Amino acid sequence: MQTNSNTKARPMLPTLFATHAQADLPLHEQLVRTLRHAILDGHLPLASRLPATRTLAADLQLSRSTVELAYARLESEGYLQRKVGAGSFVAIAAQRPTAAPRKAAAGLSQRGQAIADMGACRDGVNPLTQTSFFTGQPDSGAFPRELWGKLMLQRWKKDGEQLMRYGNPQGLPELRAAIASYLAQSRNVVCDAGQIVI
Repeated sequence: MQTNSNTKARPMLPTLFATHAQADLPLHEQLVRTLRHAILDGHLPLASRLPATRTLAADLQLSRSTVELAYARLESEGYLQRKVGAGSFVAIAAQRPTAAPRKAAAGLSQRGQAIADMGACRDGVNPLTQTSFFTGQPDSGAFPRELWGKLMLQRWKKDGEQLMRYGNPQGLPELRAAIASYLAQSRNVVCDAGQIVI
């Protein structure tokens, strides 16, 4: 099934739908199976909000009634909870099977190995003359320092004690879970937060 190329900023369900679609089934049944699969595999976590029926219908190039039928079926099966004016939310937690043994990771490219051997990103000899493509160095002039300062102050007031701790060495668990969900929905990459390092 073709998806609209202008929907990059919208929810990434079209990729999942295209991957799990079965042409011999009615469209609403294909959508029910796709969403059920995404919920059970944890790509749509408990309490996550699904797109509005109108939005998803436009993304998948389906009629709104087809999407409405699929949502109603998933609600009747207990997978979704629908709240008038608020939206449709995942109502059950993922039921992941026992993880299979992982295959050994592929080796790094020559450039990747050189970066890893360096141990960390470093500033250039003269930061004022660095090029835009210096390894690991973003354009510091484009950084929104004032906004960042305000947001940091808000966060510090709320969670200052927690911010003083080291935290998870792989990175913020919520961010890693969101990235894993994005990769599953937009790239059909099967992974979990434990496989992601920030």
